[in-house]
Amino acid sequence: MLTLRPLAAQDHSLLAGWFSSLADVVQWGGSQLSYPLTPLHVETMLGEGRATPPARRCWMVCRDGAPVGHAQLAYEWHDGNARLGRVAVAPAMRGQGLARPLTALMVQEAFSAPGIERLELNVYMFNQPALRTYEALGFKLEGVRRASTRVGEQRWDTGIMGLLRHEWQAGAGMPGAPSRAG
Repeated sequence: MLTLRPLAAQDHSLLAGWFSSLADVVQWGGSQLSYPLTPLHVETMLGEGRATPPARRCWMVCRDGAPVGHAQLAYEWHDGNARLGRVAVAPAMRGQGLARPLTALMVQEAFSAPGIERLELNVYMFNQPALRTYEALGFKLEGVRRASTRVGEQRWDTGIMGLLRHEWQAGAGMPGAPSRAG
């Protein structure tokens, strides 16, 4: 069973160790981050969580108390939107079927916040495993921003995916969806 615990400053070294190149960091966190991931990057993320209401919440995803992943939610409270991002499974834990339950846990967390009606995410279109995971959980591809991200000499296409609260609720029986009973 996966659980969430808030990201802490002391998680920096562990999290930073999951990324071995600029491309890895950008794929995880976007082109505004640099490699290597620094304590300042983590502190900036944590600072966004200290706002009232929080602009961003960051978690380590744990199995049996040990971190196996990381994910974040950023909020646009006024419009009732949350954005799932910076999802990563620890390198040593990849290939063990954690991506879907980790993402389902984050979907549930997003929609547990009153007023959140839309959950969205960005995904690089070459990342087929992530696309399959998001689609399996009910996300719909809403568009593609072609050549939107520069990584060195490369340009990556960014897919925009969304899931609405009523779609998630109607998907009862899918991992992370609410039960129709009760």
